[in-house]
Amino acid sequence: MDRNAVADLCQSLPGAWPDSPWGEDDLVYKLGAKNAAGGGKGAGKIFCFLGGGTTDGRPHAITVKCDPAIVPALHQQYDAVSSPRYLNKSHWVAISLESDLPDDELEELIVDSYERILAGFSKQRQREIAAEG
Repeated sequence: MDRNAVADLCQSLPGAWPDSPWGEDDLVYKLGAKNAAGGGKGAGKIFCFLGGGTTDGRPHAITVKCDPAIVPALHQQYDAVSSPRYLNKSHWVAISLESDLPDDELEELIVDSYERILAGFSKQRQREIAAEG
């Protein structure tokens, strides 16, 4: 799965929107209000970090939230899975897009991350987000 396919998948999820808080090459996909006034950066909850990766020679990578029970197995099973910087390493994993992780499993991890973040909203807000899609 390449960077564009990941972006398309994230964008297709109900209520998801892109943001670039650290520059154009580093996208994040979020859920929730864009801010208290209804627009702009700095609000919402991130479910997928989509790093640029091309400026420093690293491959494109994503970071997603996942079930803490499977994090150790992901690290053992796939060379492409690593611990992300600055995030809780028992809940988040970084995954190189030039990897041995099958596309269907990568898609499943992205959707699971989305659902985990969505579950943190009130039931009313979850219904509103579902209606946006």
